[in-house]
Amino acid sequence: MKLTIAQQNILAILKAENKAMSAYELLEKAKPYGFQAPIQIYRILKKLTDQCLIVKLNTLNMYVLNRAELTASYQLFTVCTECQKVQTLAIPQLKNCVESSIKAKRFNPKYPYLEVLGQCFSCISKHEAQQI
Repeated sequence: MKLTIAQQNILAILKAENKAMSAYELLEKAKPYGFQAPIQIYRILKKLTDQCLIVKLNTLNMYVLNRAELTASYQLFTVCTECQKVQTLAIPQLKNCVESSIKAKRFNPKYPYLEVLGQCFSCISKHEAQQI
C-alpha cells in the first residue's frame, strides 16, 4: 500500500514517541511538517486506522502504532494512564477464549483487541521512589 508523505509523517511521529497520543498532541508534533488544522490529522488518522497501521485506543481517545502482525488474532494493549506508554501483546489463546465467550452471547465485536488500563512498571517505581 502506498502512503502519502503526510501519512508517513504521522506514522514517524507515533514511532518516535513510542506512546499513545491524542490527535491534538499529534497536531503539535506535526506542525513543522506544515499541518495546521485538526481536520488534517483526523483524516490521516482515519485512513491509517482503516489500513490497520495504527490503532485507536477508545478508552483514552488516543492513537498508537500497530506493531502486531495484521494476521494476528486478538491483541491485548496495556496502556499506562500516566505516561501513555503502550505494550502490545499478541496472545493466540485469547482469540479462542474471547470468541467462544462472546459467541454464546450472540455478540459481534467491532474491534479485535482489548485495552487494559493501569500503570507501567516505570511509573509505579517512580511513585515508590518518591515515597521513600
